[in-house]
Amino acid sequence: MRLLLLLVLCFPLALGAQIYRHVDADGNVSFSDREQAGSERVDVQAPSSYQTPSTPPARSRASAEQQEERPSYTRLAIADPPHEGTVRDNQGLVQVMVALSPELRPGHEVELLLDGEPVARGRTNRFQLENVHRGEHHLKVRVLGSGGRIVAESESSTFYMHQASRLFPNR
Repeated sequence: MRLLLLLVLCFPLALGAQIYRHVDADGNVSFSDREQAGSERVDVQAPSSYQTPSTPPARSRASAEQQEERPSYTRLAIADPPHEGTVRDNQGLVQVMVALSPELRPGHEVELLLDGEPVARGRTNRFQLENVHRGEHHLKVRVLGSGGRIVAESESSTFYMHQASRLFPNR
């Protein structure tokens, strides 16, 4: 066994040399670079090689903090009012519900945008908008991290505000 181990370790040196295998009367196997009576020639394949993969550089403390601040929120959307839904309220009140998963992380806030402008902010998923005028409006929600940096942002959701007209009170 030791001989085999030694042979394996010296194998790269012997690539150019011929190898012979010999089995003696007791059944012991030996390998040699010299041919003996009763030995057989061994065809040596090219050795397999392995290269260790390069290790990525160690993450700095700053990049680890940035990674913590950029969690993967799997769901961030306007749940209510529904997309392309109609809100009927003569005072212009709109209840907005935000779907967020997983829960809001410490240090993060939810910011609600109405027609591209920030209108509400907090650590809640429910907002009430006031004095929203009739017509088409677009809602979007963002998750903000420290310093007001945007961590996640939803798709825009459209809703229509319907208010009864004074000109046509029965409509």
